[in-house]
Amino acid sequence: MDMGLLNKKVLITGSTSGVGKGIAEAFIKEGARVVVTSYLEKEVIDTVKEFKDKYTEALVEGVVGDLSKLEDANKLYDEVTKDGPIDILVNNLGIYPVKPFEQITDEEWYHIFNINVMSIVRLCRRALPDMLKINSGKIINISSEAGLRPNGDLIHYSTTKSAILGLSRGLAETTKGSKVTVNSVLPVTTWTEGIAKYFEELAKKNGNSVEQEKINYFQNGNDRDSLLQRFLTTEEVAKTVLFAATNDGINGNSILIDAGVIKHI
Repeated sequence: MDMGLLNKKVLITGSTSGVGKGIAEAFIKEGARVVVTSYLEKEVIDTVKEFKDKYTEALVEGVVGDLSKLEDANKLYDEVTKDGPIDILVNNLGIYPVKPFEQITDEEWYHIFNINVMSIVRLCRRALPDMLKINSGKIINISSEAGLRPNGDLIHYSTTKSAILGLSRGLAETTKGSKVTVNSVLPVTTWTEGIAKYFEELAKKNGNSVEQEKINYFQNGNDRDSLLQRFLTTEEVAKTVLFAATNDGINGNSILIDAGVIKHI
């Protein structure tokens, strides 16, 4: 099925690994012009090369920038739009340090809020007016089911993900009557390189296999109410982002892909 993404310019933040990389690959497969980003130049170069080697017709480029800094965010946006506006902005960049609430310092609170929320603010502040000017564009902000179901081990992370929901809805309100949409996507825990590393370390510490630690997690961990009883794949999250990016009838929504962990109807 043609999703209408051929030659659409898509900017995806935090897209050299994990969910962001999976989203980038999904857009590349649909023929979009994809811009991958990271603050690490080597990761950007390696990711672009990997995609071009894998997909010989891939329309992909990389831009380096530290979105925790206003100047870098503006430079990145100017670089990406120098040959024309972006059609789709996917704000995926985010960090999720695990730490007990009482040990989280003010500086750590500011740091995670700066990366998880302000990086979105900085790019939307540039992209949204440009999209409204041409009456076309899609913004998808990657939140988390933790934004609706806060995790006691990740209180600062959960708080930022809740903030993204409010930010996304507020931005959507400014698009009323236009052909611009702003939505958020809320995935539950997704199997990425980072999660794999965490479980490998946990297995080594406990003298178990990684598979056993996965079983333990879904029996006793934060996602024990999961109806799927498995981690999401980056491909599944990416399909949800494509849905939000290609459906003109969705605006101001928080789209759950939570494996059924939130008990609601």
